[in-house]
Amino acid sequence: MAKQYIGIEIYLVHVDADKCDGCEKCIIYCPVDVFDFSIKAYPNRPQNCLGCRTCEAVCKSKAIIVTEI
Repeated sequence: MAKQYIGIEIYLVHVDADKCDGCEKCIIYCPVDVFDFSIKAYPNRPQNCLGCRTCEAVCKSKAIIVTEI
């Protein structure tokens, strides 16, 4: 019997603080609560990321980049 490997997808979530305008849309629309907000958004729980890229789609300043690693 051959071993079976389970594929695990892990995502790196990056917010460019220079581009972020603080609109908070990533916080509102993220289905798994990845982001927190101080003056600008930041990924406080990137391990929750599902890779749906909703945050990238709603970010009007294009400050968020989600990368599969």
